[in-house]
Parts: sequence; C-alpha cells; structure tokens
Amino acid sequence: MFQISACGGIMSNLSKKAAWSAGVSLSLMALVSMTSASAQTEASVPAPADVPESGVTVIVTGTRETGRKARDSATPIDVITAADLRATGQTNLLDALKNVLPSLNGPAVGYDVGALARTFQLRGLSPAHTLVLVNGKRRHLSAGLYADSDPAQGANAVDLDLIPLAAIDHIEVLRDGAAAQYGSDAIAGVINIILKSSGKGGSLSVLGGSYYKGDGASGQIDVEAGVKLGQDGTLNVSAGYRHHDFSNRSGETGDVQTAKVQGDPQSDVATLGFNLVKPLNDAATVYSFGTAAHRKATAWENPRQPGWVSDATDLLYPNGFTPQEKVDEADYSLTAGVRGQTGNAWNWDLSATYGRDEENLRNVKTVNPDLLADTGNAQSDFYVGAFISSELTTNLDIKRAFNVGLAAPLNVAVGVEARHETYEIKAGEPNSYYGGGPSAFPGFRPSDAVKAERDGLASYVDLSTLVTPKWELGLAVRAEHYDGVGDTQTGKLSTRYNLSPTFALRGTLSSGFHAPTLAQQYYSATTVTTGYASIQLPLGSPGAAILGAPDLKPENSRSISAGFVAEPVRGLHVSLDAYTIAVDDRIIESAYLYDPLALAAIEANGSVVPSELDPANVAAVFFTNGVDTRTDGVDITADWRQQLGELGAIKWTFAGSYNKTTIRAIHDAPAVLEAAGLGLVDAVQRSNLTTATPQIKASLAGVWTSRAWAVTLRNTYYSKTTQAQGYAEPYYKIATKAAVITDLDLGYRFNDGLRLNIGASNLFNVYPTKIAPEIYQNLNYDKYSHVSPYGINGGTYYARLTASF
Repeated sequence: MFQISACGGIMSNLSKKAAWSAGVSLSLMALVSMTSASAQTEASVPAPADVPESGVTVIVTGTRETGRKARDSATPIDVITAADLRATGQTNLLDALKNVLPSLNGPAVGYDVGALARTFQLRGLSPAHTLVLVNGKRRHLSAGLYADSDPAQGANAVDLDLIPLAAIDHIEVLRDGAAAQYGSDAIAGVINIILKSSGKGGSLSVLGGSYYKGDGASGQIDVEAGVKLGQDGTLNVSAGYRHHDFSNRSGETGDVQTAKVQGDPQSDVATLGFNLVKPLNDAATVYSFGTAAHRKATAWENPRQPGWVSDATDLLYPNGFTPQEKVDEADYSLTAGVRGQTGNAWNWDLSATYGRDEENLRNVKTVNPDLLADTGNAQSDFYVGAFISSELTTNLDIKRAFNVGLAAPLNVAVGVEARHETYEIKAGEPNSYYGGGPSAFPGFRPSDAVKAERDGLASYVDLSTLVTPKWELGLAVRAEHYDGVGDTQTGKLSTRYNLSPTFALRGTLSSGFHAPTLAQQYYSATTVTTGYASIQLPLGSPGAAILGAPDLKPENSRSISAGFVAEPVRGLHVSLDAYTIAVDDRIIESAYLYDPLALAAIEANGSVVPSELDPANVAAVFFTNGVDTRTDGVDITADWRQQLGELGAIKWTFAGSYNKTTIRAIHDAPAVLEAAGLGLVDAVQRSNLTTATPQIKASLAGVWTSRAWAVTLRNTYYSKTTQAQGYAEPYYKIATKAAVITDLDLGYRFNDGLRLNIGASNLFNVYPTKIAPEIYQNLNYDKYSHVSPYGINGGTYYARLTASF
C-alpha cells in the first residue's frame, strides 16, 4: 500500500477539502482490500477479463520487431485498453486519455476556432510535438489552427475527438522522442491508436449524462461489429453519434447582456470507422482502414452591451447582443495497403493514407456595423470562410532478421515515405468583410485567402539486436526533405540492460524535428474581443514584411532519457524514466504588437480595423521561431494486482509525471521591431511556456472486479498552475490551485450480453480558483483560468448501458 502513503505526502500540501475528498475515496478502496485479508486463499484467482494485463500486451510502437511486449521495451510505453477508456465515463477520446495519462494535459476550454476543436500536450510540450498514428500510419492534422493565448498556441494538431471511440481496441503511447523512427512531430512522443480487428461479435452502447450544475447535457450512442470475410479475413465496422450541450461558467457582466463565453460549445458529432484485413495467399495480405466524421458546433462569443458598438446597432439591438461562432466540419481518412513476406524472409509493407479536414465557419446572431450604417443591411448570419487541409502519405517498409553471430539476430528495417500536403483558406462572403466585418469574427478577405502545397520525402534505417543475452541495442537514422523548409537528419540510440529477470536499466539519446506546418506559415485571421482586436499576419505577406517577420524554420530537438523497469516483489511492476528535451527555434506567436508600425502592417496586409474599436487597441501578431526551451521531467508508473480470494481482485495503478520547462534563450526581434522598442516575447508567452501547465500530475487508481461487479476509483492530483493574461502591461497573474480530482465508475454485468455502468467524473465537484470580478471583467468575463488542467465545469455524472452480441 506504499502508493497511498506516497499520495498522502503530496496531498498534505492541498486544501483541506481536496485532501478530505481524496482520503475518503481512497479509503473506500482500501477498506475492500483490508477487510478481505482473512478471505484470501492460497488459490490464485484468474485475472478478470475486464482488467487486461496491459504490460504483457504485444506492441507495435517504438520498435520494428515482431512480438515485443510493452514491459520489455527499451523505451517507456503506456498501453491504454478500451476498458480503461470506457471506465473514465468520457464521451470523447481526448478527455478519456487526459484522465488516464499523467503525462498528457490540455486546457479546460478554448475560444473562437479553439473552442470548437481542442488540443493536448504530451510531456508539457506543444501539441505540434506529438505524432499521432492510427494502426501505425500517420494521421492527418486538423485544418483549424489554435491561435488563442495558451500553451497550445500556434499548433494545428490532430483532432482526437473525430476518431470513433467504439473503433478503438487499445492505444500505445510512446513517451520518448521518435522522429528518427517516424518523422516530423515526434519530439515529445507518439500516440498510436490501434483499431479493433475482430471478425466476430459486437456491441451497442448508450450513454447519458450531465454536469452537476445541470448544463452540458451529453448523449452518446456507439455500435461496433465484426464479420468474417471468407475463411481468413475480417472486417470490423463502428459508428457513433454524440450530442453535447452548452455549459457556462462565465462571470457576471453587471450589464444587460450576460456573458456565456467561458464554457463548452454545443456540438453534434457523427463518426464512422472500419478496419479490414484479408489474406490473398500465404505471401500477401491486403488491408484497409479509415474513419469519417461530421461535426456541427456552436460557441458563444463575448457580449456586446448597448452603446458599445454603434448607434445604428443599438436601434437594431436595444438590449445589446451576444454573437455565436459556428463550424460545419467534415473529416475523413482512408488507408489501403498490402503486406507480406518474400521467399527469402523479407517482410514488406506498401501503403497509402489520405486524410482531409474541412471546417466551414459562420458568425451568427451578430451584425456588421459598417454594413448596417452604410447600406441599412441588418444581416445577422455570415459565412466567414473555411479552412481546408489534406495529406497524402505513401510508405514502403521492409525488414528482415539476420544472424550475425550475436546473442540474437540483427533486425534490419529500412523504408521510404513520400508526403503531399495542402492547406487552403477560403474567403468569406463579401458582406462578412465589408468594412471591419461583423462583430466578434470578421470574415476572411480575399487577401487572406490562400492555396498552398508542398512535398516531403524521407528515408530511414532502423537496427536492433541483443549484443549479449542481457544487453539490447537499437539505432535509427532518418533523412527528410520538405519543399520550402529544407533537409534534416535525425538519429536515435536506445539501449536496455537486464541486470536480472526482475530489474533492467534503459535509456535513449535522440534528435528530432518538427517542420512548420502549412497552417503555421499561411494562417491569417482577425480576432475581436470586447474592446480589443488582434490581427494575425501570414508570413510572407506585405504586412509581415513591414514588421520584418522572417520565414519559419524547423524546430530541432535533442533529448536524453534514462530509467529502469523492475519487479521488486512478485506481481508489482515499476518503471521510472527521467528525461531532458531541448528544443531550438521553438515556434510561438509573437507578443501583441501595439504601435503605428503594427497598424501600418495591418493596413499593408489589406485588413481593416473594426469601426467600433480604438486603433490603439488593435495589435498585430505573427508566428516566429522565438525561443529555445528545455524541458526536464520524470515519469513513474507502478501496477500491482491484489488477489482477494472470494472477493475477486484489485488492480492498483499509480502513474506520476513531473515536468518543468524553462526558456534557455529568447531570440532577437527583427531590427525594425527593436528600433520601435517592440519585443517578441511578453509575460503571457513566458507563462504559457513555463507555468501554465501543472509541473506535477499523478494518479492512483484501483479497479476491483468480482464476478459481475467492476468498480474503478481514480484520484488524480494536479499541482498549481499560473498564467499571465491580458493584452498589455500590467498583465494579470491568474493562478489555479492544486487539487485532487476523483473519478468513480460502478459496473454491473447482468449477463454475458448486458452491462450497466454508472459513475461520476470529478466526484466531489472541485472547481478551480475563482478570478476576482474586478479582474475577470477585463478578461472576457472568465471566472476561472481557461487553462485549468482539470476543467472549469465541476462534477459530471453519467450512466451507460452496453449490450454485447
């Protein structure tokens, strides 16, 4: 029970309420353990099917070998099962992963496009530093780019919410740099989503829930089924639909229009997925898999009070108005390939993957004050434009084992990859960019519209072997070329030494890179809040040239990790890995630039300052390789299965992550900005990089199974975070208190085909620290920090009924 004692030490620094909450919930599980001591017998109780042994799962991530188990890996790998995801009670993949992975975090809510497609961080780095695979193949990026001020700023990451939960068999998370193995983006690690491939059976699941406060109602239905294709082929298909209603945690405005901006958007998401495998003969197998998703979502914007916009709008909206932003998104991905083995034992795999995401955006319940004043047109619904991105990736991978006189064969893998990427911004309808455009979200102008594309080519060599019966060694090197970006070479050296059957040391040295995405290079937008606006200048534009903004370079990284895996007592598995990751030329958004020079750049770019704003409150921003950072951390995991005789068994899991990022260097601003006294990095950017995510996140979970019952109780500790917020000096320092969040899931199986789960996330309804009203009325009425790692909505309850067939 050492995990409980360790957790108690951490909790001593928490508030009394949080510590009491965690203590009560842990005591419930511990009580089951202690009172069952007399009931234990010498007989071993088989592991229940609901609690699979993830450590002995055969993995395909981080290795080119066949048959490697997670517990035997030379690099740290988490295996998250479908049962783990299900027990969180979450309706989407991102929130489910945040609950079970201490190394993964994400902001509570976003704004504008960021409210509609959310992001995540692995090991405290940018979302752009995590590569997402599906069945080992690169997943395409979201077309939307997160441009609001938080740690995810400037990244267009993979949208995990658009992958159907019902299609997932398990997820392998590699917590180590892997660019030499997989290419760009894998600086922090790799998330590999493995789809179900069973050719028989299926399930139907229905879930309903709501926040304790009564809003944010959710409903979800998922179905999946497997069928045989002939004697040896399989096809697994899945579908899902979920609805989530608005939540609102905004502060009071003290005026006619209430604030609704801080909370969840309303969304409807439909998903489809399939996974097909069919052998052609003994030497070749064809396979194909894919997903499709459609999302409609609506988010509230800041309220416009009477007298804030114009006299004409006051006649139209005498009580003011609150605009909404809408997205209509279509996303799909398709992979097809063939793999097999030659007569001389070469294994080969040829595949192509195409993915596309299109987001059509509208600004509704609003008005264009310039259009209204000049023409009398009171239009309230505007098509403001679209983001579209696509990726076509073709891979050829071959591998073979050679006997070279070492303790094990030398595994040799080589491959090539070709990628074609596109990115497009579509202009809105003319009325959406007439004058300064409609309040909250002016449309994209023809000068913002862009069609961009580029090609990339990569090749790699990956070697691994046992030098001695106890010493494993691996080496990977990769060369890549991107049009418009240049060439890069990366490498990785990994090793593991088994000192005994129950203790091993492991470590890696690696370099990595992240090529700037087309969205980062060409993104352009005008973001309007109450009283302020920021205009994003695309690199290479006339406006960016006036500010001296240089073209983006690739981010380059160097990382080192060292750790151990151990089984100190039978059945207790422990791993610890310490790491440091240095990232050079990290891509960030510049500080808000207020100056006549910035206004000149905005004008040169063809943008127009909304008429209701003071030009002195309008800033220009652009993406730049602004800083060098260093991230140091430690990850620890432990799991133990406790047999309780007639009372079943408890699987205990402890996972913790310590992570700290420091800024090693701030790059010089372009000469024209320095001459104007303007810098690239402000207090907001510094806090986003260093203090806005928790340095410590740790969870202790127990899964008790006994006959028809399965109970999951998890406590997750988040350390304090702080973020500077505001548009100029003096900035506000917003803190989020440390807290323990408790999740409980109670499952009962009526028979082999019917199961009921009821539960609560954030069981004790913990909220972040409130922002004082005199501050939040200057921060878009945010009553809580929008980067709170444990959310702003408080507790939620749910019930799920699952029928298996």
